[in-house]
Amino acid sequence: MTKKERVLAVFHNKKVDYVPAGFWFHYNADDTVQETIDEHLKLYRETGMDLIKIMQDYMYPVEGNITCADDWYHISVKDTSSEEFKKMSDVIHGIRKEAGNDVLIFQTMYGPTKAASIAFGDDVLMKYAKESPKAVKAGLEILAEGLQKWARAFLEDGADGIYYSAQFSENGRFTKEQWEDLVKPFDLMILNVADTMSDRYNILHICGEPEYEFHTSIDWFTDYPADIVNWSVKDNGYPLKKGRAVFQKAILGGMDNKGNIAKGPKESIADEVHGILDAFGSLGIMIGADCTVQGENIRLDYIKTAVDAAHNYKK
Repeated sequence: MTKKERVLAVFHNKKVDYVPAGFWFHYNADDTVQETIDEHLKLYRETGMDLIKIMQDYMYPVEGNITCADDWYHISVKDTSSEEFKKMSDVIHGIRKEAGNDVLIFQTMYGPTKAASIAFGDDVLMKYAKESPKAVKAGLEILAEGLQKWARAFLEDGADGIYYSAQFSENGRFTKEQWEDLVKPFDLMILNVADTMSDRYNILHICGEPEYEFHTSIDWFTDYPADIVNWSVKDNGYPLKKGRAVFQKAILGGMDNKGNIAKGPKESIADEVHGILDAFGSLGIMIGADCTVQGENIRLDYIKTAVDAAHNYKK
């Protein structure tokens, strides 16, 4: 099997020749296009993992300023002719040229709510979400319409899918009713782009913020269009087998992103991978971490140890 065939088999809960794996971490947002390409390819080649996830380490170019509720009606995100988009597009093209067509490439995207939080500050977003939800909703819809175009352009430029970081379901941030009004519709606008295109895919990553101790409402996302789902097992006490039963989809993850994969030793990394697969089985799973690998001086040999442990797993 090629890496692409192997991962697609996992998406469809079919047998694979060996369990695939994928890990990622953040880069310097100021890296040039070529530096960004080189860093991603170094991770991919030196670890032997089975897909390439392009990190979203640049802020979306959101335009506008929030000083009152009415300002939410006048924000926007630059379109796909912008320099900011072109940089990301050039990265996709460069990685595809070097990696070839036998591996799936996913472009990371954050949702409109996260884009607004980064652009204006989380405290500003939450203040107006509670005081003027109608205005905030209008602004988020504007951003979602713009990011829909980004998603489609990423896919047309050579990405096989979107790795979507779905946020803002943290316990204590919004009620489910508020979340369904202000967050979910705009997540779906982005996710539906790949879902309605042939041979394009969604990886759903359910992510929490540190000020909420990364606790998220996993069950709120069960009807999101995704081919494989990832969340923080350690932070939510939500086992992989429970997620498989609830989502009825393939699963990515299982490893503590701040634990053995970041700190070692290699024997513990391999043991953790084997323990995950002993408990879950080897069908419909791709080994990965709860989130991006965290810590100083991340070691590619540690990541390779986890990838090799997945590839060499025998029940």
